[in-house]
Amino acid sequence: VSTVRELGGTLSMDTEAGRGTRFTITLPLTLLILNVLLITVGGQRFAVSQSAVQEIVAVDDSEFKKIGARLLVPYRGSVLPVVPVWEMFRLSGNRNGRFHILVIGTDTEAVGLCVQRVTGQREIVVRPISDPNLKVPAVI
Repeated sequence: VSTVRELGGTLSMDTEAGRGTRFTITLPLTLLILNVLLITVGGQRFAVSQSAVQEIVAVDDSEFKKIGARLLVPYRGSVLPVVPVWEMFRLSGNRNGRFHILVIGTDTEAVGLCVQRVTGQREIVVRPISDPNLKVPAVI
């Protein structure tokens, strides 16, 4: 009940003798339920919309190639530009070993988000940030 209230919703109960009880949960339309992948980067947990991820590829740090400022990994007979999520959020953490690349976008315009671990998947409730002036690096 407290979670429903926190989300700005209501919980009601209607009982009819001989018919049973109906529980109704009403949530504001400003909420959105998403299926997400849970990832770990620099010891922090994040959620990425599953619908945005085309594929998850496991790579070793030895597979990364740096050309200028771009980081690339071999992918389906070509190369995939990669963005390490820990750099986007200025996080520390292990930069050696095995990583997971979340392939985002289409075949011709794909990019990989490099994360340390994919820890699971879940349905989450998303609601708007209450402070419209809040700025988070790398988040639009």
